Amino acid sequence: MPRTRAVCALSPDQVVLREVNIPKPDPGEVVVRAEFSSISTGTERWVITGQFHPPGSKSSFPHPLVPGYQKAGVVEALGAEVRGLRVGQPVFATTARLADEEVIAGWGGHIEHSVLPEHEVIPLPKGLDPVKAAALVLTQVGYNGGSRPPVKPGDHAMVIGDGLVGQWLGQMLRHRGARVVLAGRRPERLATAAQWSAARAVNIKEIPLEEVARQEAPGGFDLVADTVGTAESVAQLLGLVRRDGHLVLNGYYREGEHLLSIQQLHSREATVHAPAGWTRQRLEATLGLVESGALRVRELMTHILPAAKAAEAYRLVLDKPEAFLGICLDWRQF
Repeated sequence: MPRTRAVCALSPDQVVLREVNIPKPDPGEVVVRAEFSSISTGTERWVITGQFHPPGSKSSFPHPLVPGYQKAGVVEALGAEVRGLRVGQPVFATTARLADEEVIAGWGGHIEHSVLPEHEVIPLPKGLDPVKAAALVLTQVGYNGGSRPPVKPGDHAMVIGDGLVGQWLGQMLRHRGARVVLAGRRPERLATAAQWSAARAVNIKEIPLEEVARQEAPGGFDLVADTVGTAESVAQLLGLVRRDGHLVLNGYYREGEHLLSIQQLHSREATVHAPAGWTRQRLEATLGLVESGALRVRELMTHILPAAKAAEAYRLVLDKPEAFLGICLDWRQF
């Protein structure tokens, strides 16, 4: 049985690089050799620590597991009946299938060789920097939230959350013509947002959101978007949206953080958008915006580490000992 290297969470606080068993490709499947994989820091932290599950249910990801769901690489082998790809072709890939009795694929993104269906593999434009494609699922999450509400040039938008999703959501709204204010708590991330993702970046530890609203949109923001994923953040935003405005819930709402005041929505007659997950159509649309430069990716990658330093990368995610934004693992280096 073929073996390859993968990032493996042995427990909620221990992540290592180890070998795992993978199957040979079935008809319609592809083997992709990773060059870069990008950590979805929020979701992967919740998966590893057992917090990723619908309210009221248990985690569906027991340890040990291979986390992640996004990487850029090269097609290494084709199963029978694959017609749209060729060996050696640069591609983006999502999950992976394992053949290991001990380790499950907690989506299986961070793995050197992925075995997955052809429909989950997307050809990359010639010459595209693979780092720009390595976070395509999460970039698409921002694209999804930023493309849902109606936007007219000059509309006022508030995004709360200075992480990757907030940055890409802000970039998408700005690309559509909105004046974007992005609010967060981390000075280094807000500096990045001011450069690439928003007309104004605000530290809410220094300026209350209500004061920002008085300065930017006294009548209320045309749309407000939450990427933090807490009941507190949503409650704050409900007070900032104008009547007939739009609320985008672009976070993951864990147990205890998933309740919404319907009456507050009624009082403003606000429309709620709740984007989630990914589709191939949206991934391809996002990739086009990445290629054109409308959505910036490499500029948000603060850490690109050899895959051999996976444990160090996940210390950032789990313990947050230093400032970071985007994290990529380089599978070309060991």
